[in-house]
Amino acid sequence: MRVWVLLAALLAAAPAVAAPAATGPADFIVIGDVPYTADDEAMLANAVPAIKALAPPFVLHVGDMKAGKELCGPPSDRFAALIAALAPIPVIYTPGDNDWTDCDRFADPATGKPFSELGQLDMLRKRFFARPALPRRGYRYVQQRGMPENARFNYADMVFVTLNVPGTNNARDQVLGDDLARAARASEARDLANRNWLIRAFAKARQRKAAAIVVVMQADLTHSPLTQATTGIVCRESGTEEDRACDGFAMVRATLMQQAREFAHPVYLIHGDTWPYVMTRGIFPGDAANIWQLNVGGDVGVSKEGNPQGLRDVTRVTLDPAANMPIAAEGLLTHARPEWIAPAMK
Repeated sequence: MRVWVLLAALLAAAPAVAAPAATGPADFIVIGDVPYTADDEAMLANAVPAIKALAPPFVLHVGDMKAGKELCGPPSDRFAALIAALAPIPVIYTPGDNDWTDCDRFADPATGKPFSELGQLDMLRKRFFARPALPRRGYRYVQQRGMPENARFNYADMVFVTLNVPGTNNARDQVLGDDLARAARASEARDLANRNWLIRAFAKARQRKAAAIVVVMQADLTHSPLTQATTGIVCRESGTEEDRACDGFAMVRATLMQQAREFAHPVYLIHGDTWPYVMTRGIFPGDAANIWQLNVGGDVGVSKEGNPQGLRDVTRVTLDPAANMPIAAEGLLTHARPEWIAPAMK
């Protein structure tokens, strides 16, 4: 039985959305890179009642609502069922590469041609971002004009911000269903919008004298998208293969590092996309020491070397900027904690 059928059976009355805490730790759930398999679906069916029993103020979903081998379209119904099953706990979602930019790996049954990734993103915007995920009052929830998947809200004296930064080199690679020049222009516009939204979020955090800022996206900014030689090379607005041999994460990574240095308080980067279930601080050489990175559970499979990867679970995250260790995470069902990786700073 598909998980959305199981989840629909879990719908039940629950208290209204809790008002945001003024101060203190933030305790919430993060889901990402799931379900890819029937085992993942079974895990989610067990996780939903556990999440509802915990009653977090919200759930963050860092993208990839389906496996990359699945056709785009119907799985979004399954994701809608997950959101409904978790109600009234709000789900704040940021799209993953499996959800839109990788859709063109397969032919659209209606046309026989590769899916348009830009069309798929437009569909996601209409279906999942047409309404605010959180009450505007209290949380001060706002969405970016033109990119409603980019949101910002306040909770527990922290500013949360979501960015549409997916894997597959931030939608720069393997463009198969759209005109290359048009896709490149769309990526350039999205990059600029992401940069501006991130700068605006840090400005709001400084204005409010927030204790921390939480940056949520799908992509792993530490993952070299192509080769070591292209890391740091900013992509240009062009559809040629040569110009697309670039680092699609360069702009957002540089902006994050600069803003974090100026902010000086804890910056939490929460994401999925790659399989290591890890936590670290100072994710790049010379990076600001105040960036704490968490690659959440999910993305379960087997590596090319035959080794198991990922954690089949959703992740419970606790943020406390005043603590000596200001971030903690564990699997909600397994209680597995992420591997700690020593900072890359020098």
